Amino acid sequence: MNNIPGKITMSEWSEIFNSLPEKIIERYCYYNNNEWGRYLQPPATFFVYGARELKRLKFDNSLAALRMWGFVFNESERLFRAKQSGKKVIATCGDLGTVPVIIMGFPDCIPFYPECIWWTPFFNESNVLLEPAHQLGAPEAACFSKAALGAFYKRAYFPKPDLIFASTGASCDDYSCVLQLIEGLGYEIEWLEIPYRRGFDYPERFVKYLTNEYERVYKKMKNLTNFDKPEQLAETIKKINRLRLRVEEIKALVYNADISPLPALELMVIEFGNLYGYADIDEWLDIVDMIYETVKQRVAAHQGVLSPDAVPVAWITPSADPYLLNLIEDYGMRVVETEYVINQALVKIEEAIEPFTALAKSFMKASLIGSTRERIARIQKAVAAGRIKGIIITNMLGASHCAMETGLIGYYLRDVPSITIDVPAPSGITEQIKNRLMAFAETLRQGYYE
Repeated sequence: MNNIPGKITMSEWSEIFNSLPEKIIERYCYYNNNEWGRYLQPPATFFVYGARELKRLKFDNSLAALRMWGFVFNESERLFRAKQSGKKVIATCGDLGTVPVIIMGFPDCIPFYPECIWWTPFFNESNVLLEPAHQLGAPEAACFSKAALGAFYKRAYFPKPDLIFASTGASCDDYSCVLQLIEGLGYEIEWLEIPYRRGFDYPERFVKYLTNEYERVYKKMKNLTNFDKPEQLAETIKKINRLRLRVEEIKALVYNADISPLPALELMVIEFGNLYGYADIDEWLDIVDMIYETVKQRVAAHQGVLSPDAVPVAWITPSADPYLLNLIEDYGMRVVETEYVINQALVKIEEAIEPFTALAKSFMKASLIGSTRERIARIQKAVAAGRIKGIIITNMLGASHCAMETGLIGYYLRDVPSITIDVPAPSGITEQIKNRLMAFAETLRQGYYE
């Protein structure tokens, strides 16, 4: 493989794959099963299965990154294999990062997030999940997480879950409504109530309430599996903390490097892996460790994948269309800070206290259960330090938190230029959007060098 860092096309990815020795391909497998668990595959495999956006995306050329992509694109197969091999497949919805920790404390239990399928229509450049969601009652002006409704209806993207846990209350109300429509299809859902955080000095009763909710999750899992070892949950928390620490180390290396050693698209995928390890936490941990070593080597060698003069920006709210993260780098910007509404999956969980209380306390730092000012505190700190020269905010048309928060975010971060993009439906990135991003990049560049 070429050791010079860079971004490659799908065709170049295929060439790299064809040059790999068989022993490397055999080395990586999910669920420790070398017979049917290999996932390091050529991009043509994923393209044939529907990921047509691969033909216009660009990817990091390291083996670690290509291994990561093979693993991520393999998730649907992995979930069906889990079910076939006798594992319990548990859908966790809405809380983004906490309930899966409990699920992983039970042997042979695999959590996954149905709402993360919101990227599938964009990777597939298809409305095949969105159209049935509209027909089943989710309006077009709703968050793209409605793709989960189409997936539950079609029963082809993941196996029928053995249990479904879903959040309501201070959660994404678009997705809460989607889940009610899913419940209407005949799925049984165990609902969890999330309290609203009024400031960081929240009442202790909120922690007690969440603790009780997480204990209910544990009891449901105990009844499903006949397994009852709370000490195993404590060990799982330690594993999750190791993952979260490693991801923060990767982000710090990337953000502080003179030349960006990893593209924003890969970094977003890594950050979201904190939610549930893409349905195999042990293999995901190994992948993240490999990426960390790759990034560390690049930083030490002063090598990167972007121009040294790329303008540093912050990205607020994840883009449903991955192509946008490619575009902003093509136009001369680099992401050095993010707020992807998953802060609860980034913080360390306390290990010295009772596990359910520890989980409750960690979730009380969630991005979407408090005020906008609290949500963007980290971004404000980076702006004040002079690290950020611009803000990119991506919205989902109709998503309630976008409509409510975008103006406030722009106001609170008014010390630096910002741009807001309403992410269009699949294949909807227009020349107008591209021109706006190019103009924004040029404006930042002029100010950056003054």
